[in-house]
Formats: sequence, structure tokens, C-alpha cells
Amino acid sequence: MKRSLEAIIRYATALCLPLSQVLIRLDGLYGNAAPLTDVLTSGLGVIARGRDYALLDLPEVKQRLAQDPDQESTHPESGASRALYDCPEIPLSPTGPRVRLIVATHPASSTPPSIGVQREGLVYELFVSMLPANAFSPKDVVDLYLHRGSFETVLADEDVEQNPDRWCSRTPCGQEFWQIICQWMWNLRLELGQHLSPTVMRLTEFAPAVEPALAEEPARAEEPAHVVEYGPPQWARPSFTGGFPGAAFALQPDGTLRCPAGRPLYPQERRPERDGSYRLLYAARIGDCRACDLRAQCQESLFTTKPRRVSAVFWPISSKQMVSPAPILGPPEPTACCPVLWGDCAIRNGGGDKGSHAHARSDLGD
Repeated sequence: MKRSLEAIIRYATALCLPLSQVLIRLDGLYGNAAPLTDVLTSGLGVIARGRDYALLDLPEVKQRLAQDPDQESTHPESGASRALYDCPEIPLSPTGPRVRLIVATHPASSTPPSIGVQREGLVYELFVSMLPANAFSPKDVVDLYLHRGSFETVLADEDVEQNPDRWCSRTPCGQEFWQIICQWMWNLRLELGQHLSPTVMRLTEFAPAVEPALAEEPARAEEPAHVVEYGPPQWARPSFTGGFPGAAFALQPDGTLRCPAGRPLYPQERRPERDGSYRLLYAARIGDCRACDLRAQCQESLFTTKPRRVSAVFWPISSKQMVSPAPILGPPEPTACCPVLWGDCAIRNGGGDKGSHAHARSDLGD
């Protein structure tokens, strides 16, 4: 687990991705306090199935379960319905970190549950996450774990029929090659089966489109008690590498910068400095820098894995002077004008299985 976390962190750092935007999905094997604590302390996002059912006996959890559920989630394939209870700030252990615990319940059947614990005619499942409640509802978290993030059911037929995990080589590279060959053969069989017996793709809406907000008369803002106004940006001096100075990056009305090649740089970090000033750090996208014809004139090395960065200092000034607005951190959020659709095809295998079916899924949408 720790080696995997180190590899993920190195990968995110190389791509300049904030660790908080990397989401790790863990199954119940890692659903107790020790491995979850390792992930939480690494700064990465996590969504996991919990298996420490003693958390159900905590007073705050029992109090929440005595009330009405927050939401219900229905699986699009099996039709199984779960009542969801959102329990914030639950300690994983007496001295461990606090997490967001989502308890899912559904009526028990005549057979013992393979996942979860059965109590008084109900099956309880635990989901642990640090995703913010104002951005991800309980249904969003559970759907993300069970549907779009889950591949166990998709790969079940593949594991049974091909057994890609069996030992067949004395070297790690040979074993890895066997895994690749198995996956390639499975995909080829599915594609040939689709040509043999074409099936219609089923579409499931996982996230609806966002309706444009109606224009409303803005409420009259109250006069602020004290507003700090800032002057124009003071750019850093030319770097020792002789690249383009900060003044060569034009400030745009939306708060971004435009580099000499016409690519945008977005505000990434705001650092307070002396006498009430602050430094704003801008950064380009590494993909834009790699394909840029002016890279040799802009960055210290053609092989660096970091995008071009520029910083500017903003000083407070008198309110009677003309000011430039403080830029908003990050690129503008796009409007979700189209729904997110999940395509699901029942594909017939092109072998001697006489009609067994597998599912191939893909994300669709604009």
C-alpha cells in the first residue's frame, strides 16, 4: 500500500496535479483504520468500503441511524435499493483521523450477505470518504464507488474464463506479459462477439445536465466595513535563464495571463507578504509548454517536467486610485450543459461459451 501511494504521489507531482484532486478507490480489504490512515495522511483523496462494523455502535452513528435517511440509491443493473445515512466527522479509532462515514442499508434476504453485516433484518454497508458534502452527496459517493468506479463485476467473467492471475513465468516481466496478452485476447473476443451478434448500447444517466440559471435582479450589496484595494501587478525580474520576463505575460480581464505564444496561465497560489502585499503565482499547463515552439526561449530546459510559472506582487493602495481586481484562483468552471452518460453493451463472447455475456462500459458525453 505504501509503495503504491508513493508511486501515485510521484505521478501526480510529475503532472503538477494537486494531491487533493487524486481520488483513490479501495475495496473492503483495506477498509479498516490502519491502511485508511496511511492514505488520509498522504493528502490524497479516498473513497473506500469500510469493514470496521464496530463504528455502527458509536453513539453519533446510532443517533443518525435512528433518523430518516438522507437519500436512496438504486443500482441501475440489479435494481437493489439502499437507504443512505451521512455521518460526518466519525473517528476511525479513538486516536485516529475523523472521516465522513456513509452507512447504506437494505433489507436482508434469506441468504447471508457476502458484503456487510446483518442486524435485525437489515444489511449494513460502510463507505468511508473525505469528499466534501457540499460537492458530493451521499448518493454521489456510493454511486461513484459501486458504479463508475467499480470493475469487479465487469472483470468477473474475464477472471473465470481466462485466469490471468495464474503463475506461468519465472520472471516478473514474463508474468506481466501474460497479463497483457490475456487482457488483449479478452477484448478481441468481445469485439468479435459484437460483430457476430450486434447488440444495442444501453445508456444510463449518471449526472444530469445543469440547467442555466434564470437571470434575477441582484440583491443590493451592503457597504463593506473595510475593503483593501490593490494596485497593478509588479512583475518579477527576468530569471537567470534569460527566459521571457513576467512583464511579457499579458494580464487578461478574467484574471489569467497570456504568454507570448498565446497560451493561458492560471492563478495557482496566493502568498501573503510584507506590508499587506501578496504574491500571486501563475502556472501554465504542461501540455501547452511541451508542444510550444518558444519553449527554448521560455524555460530553462526542454526536458523539464514542470510548466512555466510567473509571479507578481500586488501592493495595497489608496481607495481613490484605479485598481485591478484580484484574480480568481484556478481556471473558470465550465458549465455542465450535457449529461454524463454511461454506455453499457451486453457483448457476446466469440468462443465456445454458447451465449454467455459480458459487459463493456465507457463514459460518454461532451
